[in-house]
Amino acid sequence: MGRPINKRYFGSGSGDQIKTRFKTGGTEFDGFIVKQKSATRFLCDDGAGTTAVCKLADKAQGALADGEMTITIKDDAGNVKQVTKISGHRVTVDTGEAIRWDFSASTTDGAGEIEEEGTDDFEI
Repeated sequence: MGRPINKRYFGSGSGDQIKTRFKTGGTEFDGFIVKQKSATRFLCDDGAGTTAVCKLADKAQGALADGEMTITIKDDAGNVKQVTKISGHRVTVDTGEAIRWDFSASTTDGAGEIEEEGTDDFEI
């Protein structure tokens, strides 16, 4: 699995959380990661009782199959990227770029903010 993500970024009740969109039972939900199963599989929760183990997919929101999830990040310039893998302090995005990151603060909506070393900040 590689290095796991720090558990303090999981859950749907307090700040610095990793937001996700996931699909289960034919319905898409906005939610949060609550447990890491591997570098690409996570237990997601919508905060209202819907949970599912989902695989991280490189897809635009709305095109998910059951059991898939997306994590979208946006840099300071507003460029949107899909996260395809998370391991420890490294995020791989759809362009193949590996970003070494550290959660530094939460955004106004309670999601974590990724701070890339030396350049942009990314909102999740």
